[in-house]
Amino acid sequence: MAHGRPVMRVDSLWIYPIKGCRGQALDAVDVTTEGFDGDRQFVLTDSGVPQSQKSLPALKDLAATWQAGQLTLSFKGGDPFQVPADSHRQKEPMPLIGRTVGVIDLGEPVAQWLSEAFGKRLRLVKAAAGEAISIPLPVFARLEGTVQSKTVDVAPLLLANQASLDDLNQRLEAPVPMDRFRANIVVSGLAAYAEDALDTLRLGEVSFDAVTACERCAVTTFDQTPDGASDVASKEPLRTLSRYRRRENGYAGGVMFGTYIAPLKVGRIHVGDYAG
Repeated sequence: MAHGRPVMRVDSLWIYPIKGCRGQALDAVDVTTEGFDGDRQFVLTDSGVPQSQKSLPALKDLAATWQAGQLTLSFKGGDPFQVPADSHRQKEPMPLIGRTVGVIDLGEPVAQWLSEAFGKRLRLVKAAAGEAISIPLPVFARLEGTVQSKTVDVAPLLLANQASLDDLNQRLEAPVPMDRFRANIVVSGLAAYAEDALDTLRLGEVSFDAVTACERCAVTTFDQTPDGASDVASKEPLRTLSRYRRRENGYAGGVMFGTYIAPLKVGRIHVGDYAG
């Protein structure tokens, strides 16, 4: 407690090197104005169409590790595969969430490995250099003109509050783990849903703008456990959240959990850092 107020603490840090893949836990991470180094830089495509867990639930069984500029893959605990570098490849367009983004295809060796692992023809592409973003919705005004990877949905990072999950789990018949929400930063020390009221925050060396609440999709209803019980979505926790965490006129259904944040400067944050 500081001056009688709860102090926010970083409990865990996560990146998702391939969009939709299993998360990689980190003890510390470098932060740029585009987000975390290594986060959502890569996308699987099927005939040029980007894949997510909604279209390819087995993505949860793909472990992607990003370390010192090297991407290493493993599927269902199998042998690791190091993805070759992307030097001298041409940028090509890819449709993503109502816009076209520039990506670089990473070639045949990784495409063959992925196709054999998933049993369907897939390719791996990497986001080209970040670009200034413009989302024509007032709720995203704080992101206007910021530079970020074009493979993210709307904002560089997602913050989730452990107390909010604890409150949700008290309402569920079967509790769910935090990995359902695919956050980059999980914090403790706040009251449940106090993240809704954040304006700016500082963690470690880095200051962030709180952009808006994250409106959740069906991915939250998939068991993220490797080789989990089912690749078929349930109705929870989305059904329960919709009963008490829905806002009117939302941009994606209005069911909220977690907060989008955008870095204001570069720096480094660690598990165990407190809000400054």
